[in-house]
Amino acid sequence: MNNKYIFLILLFISFINLTTTSCAPKKDSYTISLTNGSDVKRSSETIEIALDKFPEFLKSDTKAIAVVDNVNNNVPVQFVDADLNSTADYLIFQTDLNPGETKAFKLVLNDSIGIKNEANIKTHCRFVPERMDDFAWENDRVAFRTYGPKCQQLFEEGTPGGLISSGFDCWLKRVNYPIIDKWYANNEKGVSYHEDHGEGLDNYHVGTTRGCGGTALLCNDSLVLSKNFKAWKVIANGPIRSIFELEYAPIEVCGNMVTETKRVSIDLGSNFYHCTVSYASEKPIEDTIKAAVGVTIHKGAGAIKSNKEAGWISYWEPMGDSFLGTAALVDPKIATDYNLDATVHDDETFNNIFINTSLTQNSFSYWAGYGWKKSGQFVDFNDWQNHLNTASLKINNPVGIEITKN
Repeated sequence: MNNKYIFLILLFISFINLTTTSCAPKKDSYTISLTNGSDVKRSSETIEIALDKFPEFLKSDTKAIAVVDNVNNNVPVQFVDADLNSTADYLIFQTDLNPGETKAFKLVLNDSIGIKNEANIKTHCRFVPERMDDFAWENDRVAFRTYGPKCQQLFEEGTPGGLISSGFDCWLKRVNYPIIDKWYANNEKGVSYHEDHGEGLDNYHVGTTRGCGGTALLCNDSLVLSKNFKAWKVIANGPIRSIFELEYAPIEVCGNMVTETKRVSIDLGSNFYHCTVSYASEKPIEDTIKAAVGVTIHKGAGAIKSNKEAGWISYWEPMGDSFLGTAALVDPKIATDYNLDATVHDDETFNNIFINTSLTQNSFSYWAGYGWKKSGQFVDFNDWQNHLNTASLKINNPVGIEITKN
């Protein structure tokens, strides 16, 4: 073939390729740069990215939005509709970060991805009508429950098994898969979750105490407690984060009727849940009333520790054939004082230690959780205290996030 014709054919093919490439729709993408500015390693760190930063992405199905790492592997993500308006508000994913490390991810649109999040290791929360209206929640390390309206009704009727309490119960688990549904189902069959059958057990007593992270309001230094929750709402249910709300009946606090709402979340890989408590009242209460978050000291057989600079209190006690550490943490700036009175009263309602806090716009937030020696996660009380100090450092020094459009 004439060289002239060969040249023209090659030129035409190049033109077609160039035209096709330039006319193809470009996939939008952003680079997410994460920086761990602390001197501690962060494992299973949850990264939260607000989706309103990417208006063009909001027009797409969330199944087409993906996060990829620096070698283009898909990272499991969860989309959260925090206000239940049928539109995702933010996405979350998890990563590990060494001290001082910066790591980059890409947020991309790819209609062919369709991320799947099915996993055995996940967070979970649910209302439990078959067990007197409990509400229970868990992740791969810890589990909790609290008590609902049926339990209160039984108590008020004088029926055995009823209880009035807004305290939070610890379910001590030593497996990383979900156990809530299994334990409740087995309990219905006569296999008690108060005994350890290889996965853990509930041998933690709450009663009328604050348990692990129950709250109170203070009127002239006297505790005012809500009763059992009266309504519940699931906001998100894993795999990375589960979120729910509990609403309580109004209580009188210093002559003011106050309604309490708790929004609780738990992330994969953490020994703590996070709780934001909001109070609705006839008039503002933040200038006259303090709030408190506590953990019970039971019969006083354990050891009390606190770190005011880090904003935590903890109780380490014998628990069955092992030891248990419970704790509450707050931003140190909102703590007004620490009540570490170890007096054991006949009325167990008062057998707690507390962090008292100020309120901002009738609200405050805290973290609470536990470490069970038998789970293998912690060796002793010193190990648990080190974990609390590290957790506080991470909470008060969040990962730096920088987002740039590519």
